[in-house]
Parts: sequence; structure tokens; C-alpha cells
Amino acid sequence: MKITIARFLLIAALPVALTACSKTTKEETSQAAESAADDAAANTKAAGDAMEQSAENAGNAMENAADKAGNAMERAGDKAAAAAADAKQNTGETLEEAGKDMQKPN
Repeated sequence: MKITIARFLLIAALPVALTACSKTTKEETSQAAESAADDAAANTKAAGDAMEQSAENAGNAMENAADKAGNAMERAGDKAAAAAADAKQNTGETLEEAGKDMQKPN
């Protein structure tokens, strides 16, 4: 079997070509992995930011609800105090009238 110079050069160049191809593939794989890691880090940060914002919003909502409940309880207390004062006044007036009626001769 006779090997021509062209075949010899082709066979000699094959390991160099494979090495270059392997190196390129390795670099592209490394770059893809780095890009995926960067994307994962960005997504993780975005998720963390969203969770932080949600927690802040929930805290604000709870604070607003507590304020509203406190205000409602204060208004209810004021109304109860006013109703108790009215009842006391009405009871006093009723007792006064009853006392007057008791003092009248039959």
C-alpha cells in the first residue's frame, strides 16, 4: 500500500485537528456553563428580591389592618361609653320621677 504525500499530511494533521476541535468544544461548554450559572444567580436574586418585596407588602398590610382594627375598637369604646352615659342619665331621670310619684299623696 502506497501512501501519498497528501494522505500522509492528512493523517499527520488529524490529531492536531481533533485537538483543536476538542479545545473549542471545551471552551464553548465552559462558556455555556458560566452563562447558565450567571442566569441561575440572576434568577435567584430576582426571586429573593420578589420574596423580600412580598414580605414587606404583607407587613404593611398587617400594619394597616391592625391600625384599622384599633381605630374601630376605639370608636366602639366611645360609642359604648356614650351609651352607658345615656343609660345612666335615663336611669337617674326615671328614679327621680319615681321618687316624685312616691311623694304624691294617693
